[in-house]
Amino acid sequence: MIFTILVLIILAGGAAFIWQQTKAKGRLGISWLRHNCPRCGTPLPMFRKPASASEAMWGGWTCPQCGCKIDKYGREIAAGPNA
Repeated sequence: MIFTILVLIILAGGAAFIWQQTKAKGRLGISWLRHNCPRCGTPLPMFRKPASASEAMWGGWTCPQCGCKIDKYGREIAAGPNA
């Protein structure tokens, strides 16, 4: 009985953490919406083929039209020094 209660508390804590990350648009959140490219407006595919290891791990797209890198919330990712 105590084990079951402990498992439920841990699951509730995990769910609360994911909910907070989703509201804050954090890296560990979940995006439920379809997005368009912020540069050219092209609708992004529902099912994606990750173009990089980062996209595979954290989500996001690379626009097939203009090559813009987009996070899972539809925001453009600024090109860094290692891009």
